[in-house]
Amino acid sequence: MKNIILTGFMGTGKSSVGRRLAHRLSLRFVDTDKVIEKQEGQAISNIFKNHGEGYFREIEKEALKRICKDEGLVIATGGGAVVDPKNLKVMKNSGAVVCLTASPEVIYNRVKRVNTRPLLLKNGKLDVIKKLLKKREPFYNRADLVIDTSDKGIDEVADAIMDSLNLFNNSGKTSTRVELGDRSYPILYQSDQFEKIGYILKRHGLYKKVALITNPTVRGLYGRQVTQSLKNAGFEPSLIEIPDGERFKSLKWVSKIYDELLKAHMDRNSSLIAMGGGVIGDITGFVAATFLRGVPFVQLPTTLLAQVDSSVGGKTGVNHPLGKNLIGAFYQPKIVIIDTGFLNTLKLRELKAGLAEVIKYGVIRDERLFSYLEDNIEAILSLKKGPLIRIIKRSCEIKAGVVEDDEREDGIRAILNFGHTFGHAIETNTGYRRFRHGEAVALGMILASRFSNAIGLCKGNVEERIKGLLIKTGLPSDTSSFAAEDIIRVVEFDKKVIKEHLRLVLVRKLGDVILREFKLEDFSLDLGKILK
Repeated sequence: MKNIILTGFMGTGKSSVGRRLAHRLSLRFVDTDKVIEKQEGQAISNIFKNHGEGYFREIEKEALKRICKDEGLVIATGGGAVVDPKNLKVMKNSGAVVCLTASPEVIYNRVKRVNTRPLLLKNGKLDVIKKLLKKREPFYNRADLVIDTSDKGIDEVADAIMDSLNLFNNSGKTSTRVELGDRSYPILYQSDQFEKIGYILKRHGLYKKVALITNPTVRGLYGRQVTQSLKNAGFEPSLIEIPDGERFKSLKWVSKIYDELLKAHMDRNSSLIAMGGGVIGDITGFVAATFLRGVPFVQLPTTLLAQVDSSVGGKTGVNHPLGKNLIGAFYQPKIVIIDTGFLNTLKLRELKAGLAEVIKYGVIRDERLFSYLEDNIEAILSLKKGPLIRIIKRSCEIKAGVVEDDEREDGIRAILNFGHTFGHAIETNTGYRRFRHGEAVALGMILASRFSNAIGLCKGNVEERIKGLLIKTGLPSDTSSFAAEDIIRVVEFDKKVIKEHLRLVLVRKLGDVILREFKLEDFSLDLGKILK
């Protein structure tokens, strides 16, 4: 099978499912409508308006033939492409054809607010959808696989496709791409291959002068190997060291890094390499975003938490005494290299802290991942390579997919903060000394799920399963020592508070979370009840 081709009626999820599937399988996603719009220099609706449907179908046919000659793609086609037998033949010769369908009512609700659907511009009533759907149904049924998306989320549809095509064990393990236009970058996965790091960076066009920013612990373990790898590839590395710990993620240490970069005569072509955990990645990214108004940087995460979360997505920043990450910038890395060999020397406590973020991904987007963790947590804690790579890659796929949809956290990206509002408050109240970040997030997830339960949002055993997996992982779960007033005092300064309203991520069921807005006074009352 060279490609996966998604067809089906408008509003059935071809583009969103296609992007998610491409991430999961490390393939490239192509939307035929987007290709045509770029080729013609105008929107599909304008092509219909200016030239008619016949003209569009001809250029669609040529575009499809051209795209399907390539391999390693997930292709989303226009809803009417499959009606032409020649198109269907091209699609079937290129790979597996998957038709996504849904009930007319569901389709209507999904597309009724969109004014760019050419065939619905004149009349968007439900009966138009029913007539078109009935006309095309015989053609859709010729696909290799038909999946009803009416009551399924994006990941559920992707799972169904992968199950049916037997792709779970055949998905690539080497890379995931974060698609952000000219800011796109790869996440590369490897194990115990530190000697390759320099050559990888050389292939990605880094200038020879680089600064390797790390902490004393990581420098002692891996500084010599990584520095030698850089030198072997022709780089001239300068090593900059900051103390280990969250409290050193500050403007004071940003200034010290600036001093060292200037002493080393770094210029705009020079690159920074963050070799460490989340603290190193965050502060290095912030320095890269602001030094000489922006220089390239690379993420080389050495903790599980950094590998699955903070190294991906471009959030950079430092802390303020009144709250965590209050000073920062969105600034994407040039490349992320994840080597699981770094985890061989990771303390068990740090490994468990990283798993809190992996559990979070299962809660917010993928019940299958959550269940896999429940069944395989012992193997993961033992650093079994197969399970470890699987959960790291899946976590990065989820993070990358969310970031692509909302790079600057204007909407859906906020779901990545599940458990973090409470967790950051716990970290601040304990001076960043009592808990690792992942441990605080674990406690935050317990409070968030309890809060969800208390307001009647989630039902069943969701809260119990979340707490149960956290305990099984060996993460803290006792929230009895935290007072509502202490959490509220910190939350008032949270970045997610706008005009005295807090946006909180709450869980409905595993794999499904929702953003809810609360007045601070209402949030305080509800929190007071669950922390009594």
